[in-house]
Amino acid sequence: MSDILKIGIFGGAFNPVHNGHINLAREAIVQLKLRKLIITPTFESPHKTTKLAPFECRAEMCRAAFSGISDKCEVEVSDIERKMGGVSYTINTVRELKKMYPGGRFYLLIGGDMLYSFREWYKYESLLKETEVCALARGGDSFTDMMEFANEMGRVKVLISDVVNISSTEIREKAAAGEDISGLVPQSVAEFIGKNNLYGSNNS
Repeated sequence: MSDILKIGIFGGAFNPVHNGHINLAREAIVQLKLRKLIITPTFESPHKTTKLAPFECRAEMCRAAFSGISDKCEVEVSDIERKMGGVSYTINTVRELKKMYPGGRFYLLIGGDMLYSFREWYKYESLLKETEVCALARGGDSFTDMMEFANEMGRVKVLISDVVNISSTEIREKAAAGEDISGLVPQSVAEFIGKNNLYGSNNS
């Protein structure tokens, strides 16, 4: 069992990636003993109606943000959802990655806020069968409530952490207003957003 490659899949709009995402990834790497973590920025979200920054910009921010977060786990930012095109359904991404890493053991990482809407995901029952879904409780989340919901759904693991809940919407609004976003995102991401006026008034 120790030779099985334990692979985490962490998807999302990352619009933009922020410190909450990074801390969630770090917690998952440690608690699940992951040997590889694949970050999959969404190409076209089935859930969000907010206009996304260009894919390559979000991917570039992820590459900067997740670089060097662990010396025990290989972290890769993948453009697999752009290559597949169309709406990014997680089950399709999972199945493509399983073809690339046959024999791997896959963990699907989701934030605690996503757990309660997980039954609305496309083919969520298949995701429960084909991966180990892991929801990370964040600051402000009720671990007890999450455990009860996860037990009711079955096949969901709840990880507890002290990760602070950060809103990407708040970051975009602050950036558009020219306010300081340091402390919410890594310095490299803050600089990228500012340099490219990514969420300026004309782009938000």
